[in-house]
Amino acid sequence: MRIVLLRHGETDRNTADLFQGQADLPLNAAGGRQAREAAEALSPGAWASVYSSPMIRAVQTASYAAEHLRTPHHVLDGLRERHLGDLDGRHRATFGRQHPDALRRLLDDLDHAPAGGETGRAVLSRSARALVDIARAERGSGGAVLVVTHGGVLNLLARALTGGASGHRPLVATCAAACLDVEWPPDGGPHAVLRADGVAARDCEPDVLPRALPGGPSVALEDLVTEAPDAAPTTAPHPDPDTERALLP
Repeated sequence: MRIVLLRHGETDRNTADLFQGQADLPLNAAGGRQAREAAEALSPGAWASVYSSPMIRAVQTASYAAEHLRTPHHVLDGLRERHLGDLDGRHRATFGRQHPDALRRLLDDLDHAPAGGETGRAVLSRSARALVDIARAERGSGGAVLVVTHGGVLNLLARALTGGASGHRPLVATCAAACLDVEWPPDGGPHAVLRADGVAARDCEPDVLPRALPGGPSVALEDLVTEAPDAAPTTAPHPDPDTERALLP
């Protein structure tokens, strides 16, 4: 099965180069256009389901896709962005100039947590657990699965799936995607192979990106789950259609 990880559309904090973390901000006008265009490029019938983080910018992005594809939309808490604590709302470039070592630790050190925030390892663990839940739920569904999440989450997963869970990678652009193929060894849980990174979601459809193309190493997703969850993973149905329309910019 193919899982496509899509970063949400642009917000005002993205435009202003501010740390966003778990600040629950909506898409701006440009982000709404990005999400609509990404959704309308997808092929109905090729996709089984849409999942997203519960944060409004991800829900809005996923809503366009689910409406266009006429698929279920599920919200999974483990896909939410990293909690950045005291960094939330600060200007990224200014912080980097004033505190280069702190920025390096934030980006490179999986065990570092900003004051009041999460470690990269905790985020990698909960997002990998979410992917395991999705893979199990969608196994045999017969279509690709779109998972709308956040730049920090996507960056951590992509690093881990290329065999190196350390080392800084630039954030993927808003509404850009990573393509995973999920395999099931005879006696094991789901393994993921990263086929492409930083591409359009449409380019991940099987007719465009065949499974025969080489990818990265096959990584056991359950091996990335290193921390026990605070609570059982929860999958909630998407709001009713009237609520969904109210969320869209």
